[in-house]
Amino acid sequence: MARAGAGAGGTASMPSMPPPRPKSPPQYPDLYGKRREFAKVQMLEREIGFLEEELKSIEGLHPASRSCKEVTEFVSEHSDPLIPTIKKTRRSCCFWKWL
Repeated sequence: MARAGAGAGGTASMPSMPPPRPKSPPQYPDLYGKRREFAKVQMLEREIGFLEEELKSIEGLHPASRSCKEVTEFVSEHSDPLIPTIKKTRRSCCFWKWL
């Protein structure tokens, strides 16, 4: 045994150097990125305004469950005159048997 810390080709007397790090780009002002972000913020604020208006208009309406219950009761009480109540039995088409 020649050296205690000399495994895998390294020497114990030389300090290990940190791995190289990529350099960050220079700090130029990103005017286009700021404008893009500002436009996104404006678009979101506009959408928030639309949603708030919609919520205000919906607050005056009746609850949907009550309306659904009324529709269900009406439909179950009054059958549709155009829908036949007697189901007809239909013969299968002979065309498909022929093929």
